[in-house]
Amino acid sequence: MQINYLEFGEKGQPIVFLHGWQQSGRSFLPLVTFLSKNYQLFLIDLPGFGRTKKPTDDFSSFDYARLITVWLQKKKLKKIILVGHSFGGKVAAIIGAKNPEMIKKLILIASSGIPHTKTLSKLVSSSISKRIPFKIKRLFASRDYREAGDLLVLFKNIVKEDIQPVFAKINLSTLIIWGKEDRELPVSNGKLMQSLIKKSRLVLVEGDHFPFWQKPKMVAQLISQFINEKD
Repeated sequence: MQINYLEFGEKGQPIVFLHGWQQSGRSFLPLVTFLSKNYQLFLIDLPGFGRTKKPTDDFSSFDYARLITVWLQKKKLKKIILVGHSFGGKVAAIIGAKNPEMIKKLILIASSGIPHTKTLSKLVSSSISKRIPFKIKRLFASRDYREAGDLLVLFKNIVKEDIQPVFAKINLSTLIIWGKEDRELPVSNGKLMQSLIKKSRLVLVEGDHFPFWQKPKMVAQLISQFINEKD
C-alpha cells in the first residue's frame, strides 16, 4: 500500500508523526512552523485517512504498525523520533516495542491503547443493544464512533484493543504529553502509561485532546527539549 505524507525541513533529526483517528498528517501542521527549521518532518496519512487508501476491515493496530515499519525501511529512515497522537500513539508504541532499533526516542501525545468503558457505552455493547434505536446509540457514542462512516467496522475492532503489555515492553526514552482538559482519553490513562513504560515521563499541558492545536509552541518546545536531552 502506498503511504501518502507531507515533508518539511531539509536538515536535522528526522521526526515522523502519526495522527489520530479521523485526522490526517495535516493535523500536525501547527507544529511545522516551530520545528521545520531544525528537523526533517514527515507527516504521514495513515491508511483510511487523508490521501492514503482504506485498509480491509480486519486490519488491526498491529497491521498499521507493520505497514509504517515497511514505509520507514523503504525511506531508509533510521534512529527517528517517532511521534504518535491518540490512535497514532498506539501504532507508534507498537513500532517502538517491536522495532526499537529504528527509533531514537518516542513521543506519545494522548495515546490510545488502554480501553476505558463509559457507563453508557456498556449499555450500547450489552445484550439489549439490539433493541436500542441507532439514533439513540449515537447520542452516547464517542466522536470517533459517530464519525467513523465506512471505517466503522474497523474502528469497532481497533477500539477494543488493549495494548498494555506492549507499553510494558517499550525500552525507549519516551515522553508522554497529555492535555489537562482531555475529555476523549482521561489523564489517568497517561499516568498508567507512564507507569508501564520504564524510561518515560508524563508532562501535563494546558489543552484538551489536541494540545498541539491550542499550545503548538509549547508542545514544539517540549518535543525539541526532549530530543536534545542526553539519554
